[in-house]
Amino acid sequence: MRIQLLVLLLCCTITSQAQVGIGTTDPKNDLHIEGGLRITNTPAGVDLDASQRVLATDENGDVVTVLRDQILKGITFPEVVYSAKYGTQTPYIPFFNTCENTCTAGTILRLNLVQPKIAYQKTSAISVIDPDTSTRGNEYFQISEDGYYTFEIQTSISLIETVQYYVNFYVEINRAAGGIETDILRIYAGIPAAGAAGSVIAAPVTFKDVKYYNAGDTVFFGFQPAFASNRIANDKPTAASYGAQLTVTKFQ
Repeated sequence: MRIQLLVLLLCCTITSQAQVGIGTTDPKNDLHIEGGLRITNTPAGVDLDASQRVLATDENGDVVTVLRDQILKGITFPEVVYSAKYGTQTPYIPFFNTCENTCTAGTILRLNLVQPKIAYQKTSAISVIDPDTSTRGNEYFQISEDGYYTFEIQTSISLIETVQYYVNFYVEINRAAGGIETDILRIYAGIPAAGAAGSVIAAPVTFKDVKYYNAGDTVFFGFQPAFASNRIANDKPTAASYGAQLTVTKFQ
């Protein structure tokens, strides 16, 4: 009888306080454990249990459940949002629009993004806009999600002349909030060919740019000769080969 009364009193105490402390006399939650915790023989969950919701602790040490998206929100995992090959569409000169004959100093040889062989495109993050299908080289990228984006381009250009000269890569960003930003980066410097004036070689080039974009920003790219005596052009790939690879990565 005395034992039953003691158990009853303990139950009443726990119910009235609504908080239980293990290893502490001053519990701060319904169950406050000061020390380690071990759980054995837990039931098996399903895939969604682990992939959608997990246990975590807040700044006070309280156990909370969080969604997967909450965990990944502050982590910058790279994600490919656009990947395409260019250069098989004839009679078009692949990947670029054309200057008159060749491009001289200050003239931009813009990328021509018509009819790519797209391996992947996440349109919720980025899209290619073609405002006038009758004009080549007026296409541009439009950003749909805020974040850091990496544009990586691998291709080649035809270099004409025998003197040393420089080729720049040109980036133009029209900000949705207003204003235009331009970057000009040196990507080639040297003597393209040894021999008579007008010698031509195909120089492979790789360009990579990382920048923060806001939703609504637009961007286009192109090559630009640095001096008046220098000229650049581009050629069709042979047979069914590709002339360029373009990959866009977003850091979430």
